[in-house]
Amino acid sequence: MLEKIQSLCKTHKITLTQLERELGFGRGALYKWTKSFPTADNLQKVADFFKVSTDYLLGISPFTNAKEAGCSIRVAGMKAALDSPQNKKLIWDAARINIDSGFWFKDSTRKYIESLLKKEAFTDVEYYDLSLFVVWELILPPDFRENTPVVFVLWGQSITFYLDYWSIPKLTIEDKESKIFYKEGLDDVNGEVSDEYTLSEFTDRPTRYLATERVEEQDALTGSYEPETIAAHHDGEEWTDEELAEIERFKEFVRSKKRDK
Repeated sequence: MLEKIQSLCKTHKITLTQLERELGFGRGALYKWTKSFPTADNLQKVADFFKVSTDYLLGISPFTNAKEAGCSIRVAGMKAALDSPQNKKLIWDAARINIDSGFWFKDSTRKYIESLLKKEAFTDVEYYDLSLFVVWELILPPDFRENTPVVFVLWGQSITFYLDYWSIPKLTIEDKESKIFYKEGLDDVNGEVSDEYTLSEFTDRPTRYLATERVEEQDALTGSYEPETIAAHHDGEEWTDEELAEIERFKEFVRSKKRDK
C-alpha cells in the first residue's frame, strides 16, 4: 500500500511528509502502515485526496477509480470481441439496429458509427464509443483478483470473455473525447425531459454486477437471453414489439444513470 501511495505522491509532485501535513496525520504516520493497518477513515482520506478508490490502495483493484475501470475494460473488451468473427457479427448487427432505429441517438452519432463500421482499425476512443453504442449492460466481476469473465449484453445476445485486468492498458477517456450523444428532449421514466447526454454519463461508474447473476437465463450455446414478455400496451398507447423493446432498453439506460449517481 505504501508503494502505491509513494507512486501517487510522485505523480502529483508531493512528498509523503507534505501529504501527511495536508491530511492532518502525524509525521511518519504513513510509514507505520507497513506494520499496522490504517483506520478506514484515514484510508479514505488518502483515497479522496488522490481521487482513487480504496480498492486500488488495498490492491483489490488494478484500476485507480471506476471511470478508469469502465474505460479500460470497454476498450480491451471490444478489441477482444472484434477479434472473433462470430462476436464481430453480433456487434455489427447490434450497431446496425441502433443506427437504423434512430430512437435514441443524434444523427451525427449514427453517421459517426456508420463510418466506424467501414474502418479496419480503430483508435482507443473509437473502440470506447463503439462499446457505448452497442453494449446495453456491462457485467463486471465482483473482485478483479478472481478469474471471472466480463459480459457485454447486446440486443438479445451477450458476449462473454476473459481479460487479464491487471495487465490491460489503463485508460481514462473524457466526455469531450467521445462522439456518442443522445437526442435532445428524450423523456425520462419519471416524465422529466432531459438535455442532451453523452453516453459516458450513464457509464462513468459502471455497476459491478455478479457475472453469474443471469446464468440461468442464458442459453449455453448461443449466449443469448430469453426476452422478457412485454405488455402490448404502454402508457395507454399502441406500440409494436420492436418499439416496446426500444422503450425498455431506454428505461434501463435511465435506471443505470440513477444507480450511478
